[in-house]
Amino acid sequence: MDKAKKNLLEESETTAILVGFIIGINILALPNGVVQDAKQAGWISVIVGGLYPLYIALLSIYYAKKHPNQNILTLSNIYLGRILGTICNILFMAEFGLFTIVNIIGLANIFRVHATAFLTSVKIFIPTILLAIYLSSKGIKVLGRINKISLYIIVTLTMLLVISLKSGDYLNIFPIFGSGIKNIFSGSIQSVFAYGGMEVIFLFYPVLKEKNKIKKITLKALFITMSIYVWITFVCIYSLGYKVTSIALWPVLLVAGGIDIPILINFRFLFLFLWSIVMFMIIANENYAFAYILSYIYKIKDKKKIYWFIFPVTLFLCTIIKNEVQRRVFIGYIVPKIVLFNITYISIIAILIFIKDKGRK
Repeated sequence: MDKAKKNLLEESETTAILVGFIIGINILALPNGVVQDAKQAGWISVIVGGLYPLYIALLSIYYAKKHPNQNILTLSNIYLGRILGTICNILFMAEFGLFTIVNIIGLANIFRVHATAFLTSVKIFIPTILLAIYLSSKGIKVLGRINKISLYIIVTLTMLLVISLKSGDYLNIFPIFGSGIKNIFSGSIQSVFAYGGMEVIFLFYPVLKEKNKIKKITLKALFITMSIYVWITFVCIYSLGYKVTSIALWPVLLVAGGIDIPILINFRFLFLFLWSIVMFMIIANENYAFAYILSYIYKIKDKKKIYWFIFPVTLFLCTIIKNEVQRRVFIGYIVPKIVLFNITYISIIAILIFIKDKGRK
């Protein structure tokens, strides 16, 4: 087996990578966002919000069917022209750069509040960025294997939250549709932001070992992610009630802090420690996508040059946002624009592929 085939992604690796790109630090705050409008029906809003990544997944299946060996960066230049295509590719790259930065800042904010208040943000930024660069420099195949481990940790941690239900109250989830359909849809907009990341499949489907399994891979990744999101939101509402969930910055950590396991002194610290491992992996994923697109646009073969550029720029940008409130305001401002861009960018290329395909017939 030659080197090219060895670097192709297995089904399980690709599924884990997709989940790893979608789930970020915001999962710990997701319940807080959706209950603002949807209240006790927040978990339903998360299901409705899953329509966005489903749409992205269906388009990726179409792309892979029509152009199995060309990713969106190449197709962008083919169908939009070199100038417009490059501009769109740069914007697509910036998306992963922004996700990298907000995840690093979010991780540092959690550490400083719940674990390492004695450290400045910069002292957390530096090792986090360096570790992300190191992991991402190992390539997509290594990332795939590590993401599989990360996925096991995510599933285990979220399932352990079932212990918190014994101290909850089933009345907290009733009336199920009490907030009204309009508010449920309003809450779903918040959950849409948490589903960002599925778009990375448009970069990597050409390196799938079995391209005919892209439908199974994308839908499985979406199902896993949606199940985790719905479960975490439901647990927070059931255990804390929507009023407490709506004012807690990190409601999932609040729930974890209330879990009592006899052999553990503080389950929240174990939860935070294991989740930080997951976050390092997620940040490495975003960093890899950014470096990958950057190397494509500027035709940089020596990836070391890219990482020498990424470190100081990322560190500087992380210092601009001073606290968690500013971070969330920024996310609320920029993410709707990213979602709109993704839908427009990916849909237009899909339409042009369809038109060209029809013209051939």
